[in-house]
Amino acid sequence: MACPLPADWSPQPDACLPSDYSSFCASLDPPAKPIPVWWASACVSYDIQEDASKQVPYDVAEQMFATAFAKWTSVDCAGSGNYATGRVSIDVRDLGPVSCNQVQGNQHVIIFHDDVWPHDDSNNTLGLTTITYDPDTGEIYDADMEINSTVPLTVGDQVPKDGYDFESIITHESGHFLGMAHSGDARATMYAHYALGTTTMRELASDDVGGICTIYLPDGERVVDKSVSGSGKIAETTCDPTPRHGFSTECAQAKSKGCDVSGGEVPGRGGNWAVGAALALAACAGVGIGKRRRST
Repeated sequence: MACPLPADWSPQPDACLPSDYSSFCASLDPPAKPIPVWWASACVSYDIQEDASKQVPYDVAEQMFATAFAKWTSVDCAGSGNYATGRVSIDVRDLGPVSCNQVQGNQHVIIFHDDVWPHDDSNNTLGLTTITYDPDTGEIYDADMEINSTVPLTVGDQVPKDGYDFESIITHESGHFLGMAHSGDARATMYAHYALGTTTMRELASDDVGGICTIYLPDGERVVDKSVSGSGKIAETTCDPTPRHGFSTECAQAKSKGCDVSGGEVPGRGGNWAVGAALALAACAGVGIGKRRRST
């Protein structure tokens, strides 16, 4: 959503949002709109940091991220209870390795932190996905993912009881990348807690399927707030995986405030823009998946 949840709120099985959510969003400074986020393009891109990690070499990361994203983009919405049947109308393209290891606007980059995890959440997070979006419409402009590789990551079918399953982490993070929030369903990949040594988050549950099918309808429409479109839907744009400010393999100063956290207009689209961040998996079983969020 284009509004952070209250710090003391976690999604529940029977309530994704608190009952006073609209009032809470209106009380923020600046006020935020409680509207869903979504990618307009029929396809989006991602790029993996070329060094990847000592624990997960680039060629392994390349294959595993392709698998993780495909779990979401190959979803068949038949029987999901949402709008239409058929495959979700979002696809993902890997534009190849990049040298940039910073969250910024010329790549939708996936970064590994082998030495220091730079985020000081109260939870010991394992990953963080940051999205840049239009706070008036919810349209996502950019997404960047960070993986905490200072902890021992497990790659493969066998996960020790105190292990951190890399595939579970990135499947969850890929959901955030596409606009999914946390779920209150303990069986879901997007559930807000990760149990050490488990692999259940590798596979999408019915709640995950219902969520992604509600955003990206099989007929090519996106479900949006009615303040954006009176019908509550808007047609996808032609597949173009190029980042908003052009693609570069190197870190570059994004043009026209494309990646700095500041207010103002986004040229070519109009409206203010904001940066929000979601997720990370905790180091201890039963500890919540934390959320970090920055906004203009």
